[in-house]
Amino acid sequence: MLTFLTLLLGLLAGFFSGFFGIGGGAVFVPALLFIYMSKGFDSGSAMLIATGTSLFAIMLSTSSAVTRQIKYKNIRYETAAPILIGVILSSMFGVIITNKIGGDPLRYLLAIFNFWAATRMFKKAFVKTEEPKLSWDENPKYKNRMPLKIKIFLFGLGIIVGVKSAMLGIGGGVFVVAGLIAILNYKPINATATSVFIALIASIIGLIFRMTLSTPLPEAPPATIGTVNVVSALMIGLPAMIGAQIGVYIHNKMEKSKWFYIGFAVLLTIVALKMIFV
Repeated sequence: MLTFLTLLLGLLAGFFSGFFGIGGGAVFVPALLFIYMSKGFDSGSAMLIATGTSLFAIMLSTSSAVTRQIKYKNIRYETAAPILIGVILSSMFGVIITNKIGGDPLRYLLAIFNFWAATRMFKKAFVKTEEPKLSWDENPKYKNRMPLKIKIFLFGLGIIVGVKSAMLGIGGGVFVVAGLIAILNYKPINATATSVFIALIASIIGLIFRMTLSTPLPEAPPATIGTVNVVSALMIGLPAMIGAQIGVYIHNKMEKSKWFYIGFAVLLTIVALKMIFV
């Protein structure tokens, strides 16, 4: 029964990754935490292994989504680059900031942003404008050259995501997609494709650190490298690869549908409420 549930949750996390452009850690980590605690691990060790193993599963899931998004030519690499630079440079400062001010201020600010972005998603779903706003790469006046102000915004978005990930221990796919759609007017298909590409690169970097720099736990299960259990990662990550393919395929089929905006608005609201009350 536990094995079946693990496979099902992996499939679901992969679908979310492909459809919404997120890593899937919000599903992977609780599922893995439940598995390890049910096997008798204490909560501290279980969380370390769950979060480390989740990075491996995210890498599998997002790599699957990225391969299909490359086929569809939906990824905006010039958009991903400044965000990734911001994420990488800022991640190390998240712990320092947490020690100084705690995680609550940023948590509440991001929750407010999520609520605002959710209203934007609902507006895009139900309020039709005669002249929809264009993203910078669709605007002829920029001639396919990204304006400096957009680069600065994307770098700043990466900074926020990197600091938030280090402070709160969760990924930033939801915030990347929300920022690209709600503020920069990207099409959902390009926003989700770019976000999942960023999640792939970030998960690879995090996975390398977890495998090489983490202190091994004496009670860790077999086939654990650092705090990454390869067996569990494959068990939940392989079905996630299938789910990611399905998620990307369905999103591309319903690209102009209002249901993505509605679904993503609900997801943003859930994440915001979780950040406030949990």
